[in-house]
Amino acid sequence: MPIPVRASAAPQVVFGDPFMAQLLALAGRVARTEVTVLIGGPSGTGKEVLARYIHDRSLRKGENFVAFNCACLPESMVEDLLFGHEKGAFTGATQRFEGFFEQADGGTLFLDEVGELPLSVQAKLLRVLQEREFTPLGATRPVKTRFRLLAATNRNLLADVQSGRFREDLYYRLNIFPLQLKPLRQRPGDIVPLARAMLERHNYIAGAMRLDESAIAALLAHEWPGNVRELENVIQRAMVVAEGDTVSAHHLGLDASLPQDMGAPMVVMMAVSAADESQSLLSGAEREPEASLASRRVIQEAELILETLKASPTKTSAAARLGISERTLRYKLARMREHGLVAAEL
Repeated sequence: MPIPVRASAAPQVVFGDPFMAQLLALAGRVARTEVTVLIGGPSGTGKEVLARYIHDRSLRKGENFVAFNCACLPESMVEDLLFGHEKGAFTGATQRFEGFFEQADGGTLFLDEVGELPLSVQAKLLRVLQEREFTPLGATRPVKTRFRLLAATNRNLLADVQSGRFREDLYYRLNIFPLQLKPLRQRPGDIVPLARAMLERHNYIAGAMRLDESAIAALLAHEWPGNVRELENVIQRAMVVAEGDTVSAHHLGLDASLPQDMGAPMVVMMAVSAADESQSLLSGAEREPEASLASRRVIQEAELILETLKASPTKTSAAARLGISERTLRYKLARMREHGLVAAEL
């Protein structure tokens, strides 16, 4: 069961890109108000980090910051977690549970992936925002609440409104002050500062480490479809693979054309397994010896993904073996389909 987080000192937000400097300046200004903020942006770009930044610079910074992910839960469970229940409200309700509306009273409630809320729950959320009260399951009297709402989504909510997936009245209640995070590839100034901060944060893996020039070049050249979350996976994997206190490009696993003598068994094994299935990926066509580095990288990455999928019971476990999120794996599979490197049913 998720537990409310009581914020203490404001966390440091690592950035180096001018876009993030401007966005944080706006976030700092709106933090001092009670205005509802809707944070948009692709998955893994740091929407919850931005929400915590706003909370920790608000007048509510000493109160609870309660974060709730609205996705991947049954409707009944979403209602129970948000509204809470009284003892005996249903079978198994052996004690009273304070829902997140109540836990966030006086503080901040952050609804992540708010676009995934079922329509029935959207209607009830709208009522809570209008009346500032709610009724727990099994209760006979409403409970007052004074939380400040921050919400985030990776969806185009306006398009969802037009298609009937999201309530128009709730959309305008949430979208009072929008803040839009860009994908990491569009914030190149953030990549190296974030990577260095991650090396420091995860120094329990292999001690203090640094990036050399080849690693920095590789990080800046990568497209980062999984955004900050993918970057953190890559850095942690590199810290395991690297020998000594220096992370180089070949430790990152971002370039499939790796030297065979690099001394990193895991990445060498990945490259070898990729080579074994090259003909099946190309549907019998011979690979061109003059293929560009970029095209070879695409092909070898696809080979590695297919090999891992074959050896894994689920896509979730395959993503874990690859060191990426399941969302990033789905993105890569979609790109592979576009290039004809994988069957449509995968």
